[in-house]
Amino acid sequence: MGWVAAGQHATKIQHLQMMSTVSASVPTQLAIAEYLSLGGYDNHLRKLRLTMEQRQHQMLSAIAKYMPQSVKVNTPKGGYFLWLEFEPPFNAIRLYQLALKEGISIAPGSMFSTSDQFNHAFRLNASFTWSERVEEAMKTLGRLCHFLINERRD
Repeated sequence: MGWVAAGQHATKIQHLQMMSTVSASVPTQLAIAEYLSLGGYDNHLRKLRLTMEQRQHQMLSAIAKYMPQSVKVNTPKGGYFLWLEFEPPFNAIRLYQLALKEGISIAPGSMFSTSDQFNHAFRLNASFTWSERVEEAMKTLGRLCHFLINERRD
């Protein structure tokens, strides 16, 4: 089930939809229509926003607890990704490789640019349900960041 704000293309989209599925599921459409009309989706989004905000706070607490103090964190007003930056020449690709060996996945900043401007940064997903496993992953990630910072000083 989905929807499209088709505008001037509505007739063409309806035709393509009919050619691909012949008809939509009427019971599903009725259930979704009732859910939307009774405010179910709005309630769901309110709960989801609160849940994501709580998870982000937990992740920020873990960052403050385990990451080097030099980390800069960009905290968005929406979404569930956090952007962490260290002073260059911090190597986020190396962090990615070391973290992957520990079963932890991050997105190194170089994935988001065609230049080297974000090689010292990485994106962290804050949407996970908080657990002992996530706490341990953050502890490990912090240890790896400390290691990389100390390594470049030597």
